[in-house]
Amino acid sequence: MTDASTERPYLDTPIPGDATPTLLQWAKYLGRTFGAGGALCALRHYERLSWLSPGARRDVERRLQGLSIEEIHSKKYDEPTSLTGPLASLSGTPFGAHAKSLEFIARLTDDDLESELLRARLAKHRAGVADVDPSDDATSSPS
Repeated sequence: MTDASTERPYLDTPIPGDATPTLLQWAKYLGRTFGAGGALCALRHYERLSWLSPGARRDVERRLQGLSIEEIHSKKYDEPTSLTGPLASLSGTPFGAHAKSLEFIARLTDDDLESELLRARLAKHRAGVADVDPSDDATSSPS
């Protein structure tokens, strides 16, 4: 049995100094997308999901505290997040904003999300678990 932290992007402390520009971009993204309070709630949620450790959460919180009011003004949460790459299917969904955070975490940990998603799909296929496509007409009720 493998540790869950090795199965997904997991940001632990200390965050390397060469990751500072990405960390700052992520803090600004969180502030602009969720506002100051919402960004803190999102970080605690990511910690519960094991996307980041308590120490890493505190590091990102410190970056948020250093941002100006303009940088943490929430105005984007109701706008659909546009994603590219392996998480593009989540664009425009309620999870899109968090998927963007997952992309930042993967960048900070040098994880390849595309490989991780492919591995998860293969594991589901081997286990006989079907993916549910929300756009599939079979899951909709008949008119």
